[in-house]
Amino acid sequence: MTSLDPRKTSSEPSATQSQHWFIKLQLVSWSGILVITFLSVSAWSSSDIGAASEPFNTLFQCAIGVLLSLFLKPIFDVAWYTPIALRTFVYLLAIAVIAGIWTMVRMETNQLLLGDHSLWPEFGGWYYASLFTFLFWSALYCGVKYFLLLQDEHKVVLKVAAIHEQEQLKRVQAESIAKEAQLKMLRYQLNPHFLFNTLNSINALIRIKQEKQAQDMVLRLSQFLRLSLTEAPLKKVSLEEEIKAVQLYLDIERTRFADRLRVEVDIEKGASKSLVPSMLLQPIAENAIKYAIAQSVTGGTIEIRAKIDQGRLHIEMCDTGTSSGDVSVAGPDPESTGVGLSNVHERLTTLYGNDFHFTQSQKPSGGLIVTLNLPSETVRETQQEVSPWPH
Repeated sequence: MTSLDPRKTSSEPSATQSQHWFIKLQLVSWSGILVITFLSVSAWSSSDIGAASEPFNTLFQCAIGVLLSLFLKPIFDVAWYTPIALRTFVYLLAIAVIAGIWTMVRMETNQLLLGDHSLWPEFGGWYYASLFTFLFWSALYCGVKYFLLLQDEHKVVLKVAAIHEQEQLKRVQAESIAKEAQLKMLRYQLNPHFLFNTLNSINALIRIKQEKQAQDMVLRLSQFLRLSLTEAPLKKVSLEEEIKAVQLYLDIERTRFADRLRVEVDIEKGASKSLVPSMLLQPIAENAIKYAIAQSVTGGTIEIRAKIDQGRLHIEMCDTGTSSGDVSVAGPDPESTGVGLSNVHERLTTLYGNDFHFTQSQKPSGGLIVTLNLPSETVRETQQEVSPWPH
């Protein structure tokens, strides 16, 4: 609606929309008043003069009503933003004045057409009908205006909600990108050290002319690198697939250490389908290789155990330590974890927040036990997973 008040808000209907609905309101309301007046008054006129002139009289009176309502509209618009008490007073006063003017016009018109000058004593009845008519028109006017305002406010609310949802989505996407970048950075800190050792081992095999073992090691290395580089850091895989990945890594290392490296795996059936972050166990295994197996003359054993305990996934990886019974941790500080284990802890913090446990303990016989306690997220039976392993 076009408002004369400078405090018009953004929820106010547009000028075009206001003009359209006001024209429709005028047509519907005054057409209804015209029909009702004709059926209730004009059609029952008893005099020949009245019967001939009543249709014209009724049409003329409604035309005057339409004209007067055009004066009533800007008054309503100006008072729309005033306090409710003042607005009500202005509306009722304007209706009373306009109804009075319309009453006098109607009575004068009837006297001219019918020649009856005895209508003025009936002014109260005529005024009551006029007052009721304009109250009815005003109620329609205010009702339609409130309805349009509510519609516009609803659109504004939906628009704000959509913008807020888009901002939330962008924020979540930005956080996801940042988290994935962080996890990639943590993962790629591990690959250079492993790659350097493996290439040195391949070079050594070539020097001693063990081409078959060197080829096998290159093949396993390519498979492992494809797996580690293509798996998304945020992706979770079944523990069964993760065990295959760590075994592939240990197969590569077994080429270096031969019989000095032994691996034992004990995974409960119920735990094999639980989801874990991809490439989670490899840094732990690499830590055991570096600080236990590589420093022991006789080598050692890496054990991997997993089970479901009280609705959570419980994973243990331990080694037998060095030949002298020392613990297999990086550096002189027994609490130190080195780059590999600290990266595992940071990845778990990024993915699970505080909903995980990551502990290390020393075995009395020597060696290190790394314990992971994670939420048990099971692979759905209907989910079809694509295995990263070549057939």
